[in-house]
Amino acid sequence: MKILSRLFLIIFLSTTIFLSSCSEYSQVQKSDDYYLKFAKAKEYYEAKQYYRSLTLLEDLITYFKGTNVMQDVLYYYAYCHYQTGEYLVGAYHFKSFANTYPTDPRAEECMFMNAKCYYDVSPGYMLEQSYTEQSIEANHLFLNNYPASTYAAEANNMMDDMRAKLNTKAFYSAELYYRMGKYKAASRALEDMLHDYPDNPEAEEAYFLILKSDYEYAYNSISDKQEERYQKVIKSYDLFLKKFEASKRLPEAKNIYALTIKNLDKIKNND
Repeated sequence: MKILSRLFLIIFLSTTIFLSSCSEYSQVQKSDDYYLKFAKAKEYYEAKQYYRSLTLLEDLITYFKGTNVMQDVLYYYAYCHYQTGEYLVGAYHFKSFANTYPTDPRAEECMFMNAKCYYDVSPGYMLEQSYTEQSIEANHLFLNNYPASTYAAEANNMMDDMRAKLNTKAFYSAELYYRMGKYKAASRALEDMLHDYPDNPEAEEAYFLILKSDYEYAYNSISDKQEERYQKVIKSYDLFLKKFEASKRLPEAKNIYALTIKNLDKIKNND
């Protein structure tokens, strides 16, 4: 019985507190005291009741427009959107704050948060990467404006993460052509990828796949085109050997080269 009594008391007190809280919030919403609303909006924000804070702040934007309070309202408004997972809306308002109030001490923080919002919505490398590119651009702008910022290290780390993602996407997008058997397109796409991302961690594999793609393309070509295309295989082999002479792929690369020379000899003997 004592356990049931305690349980009932806990439920009763929790319900009472909840209803009291709802009643207070409802009264604040209906109030014409906008300074009270702002004070409560900040209070709800600090209590991590972001949706309540956001609702009150939306009522304040028009009222405080053109006043000194407006920048405080917008600061919390941007953060409420971020904390509720509305990163793109948050990005817009963080940037708006930084551009509208560039002398405010929080402008630096808001410009950083603009970049972080795009970082947080950047999808996996297999998906479209416009938000990844926007994060890089926003972080680059932030670092140009605040090179000595306390956020600089984190901004650089975000840029590194985003660039690594673009590197990965570039390689696998090009490699897909090889897996589809589109060898000419694979070779060209891999070459373009290496031109755009010369420090790609998959560079060794990319150069090897260029060699394989060139060989497959030459081998499956009509006889009149084979000699010319085998010459490109040799160039691709020489480039791979020059860059990765200790590669674990070297035995397979040498085998491709040997087959290429053998096939060229056949072509010449048939002539």
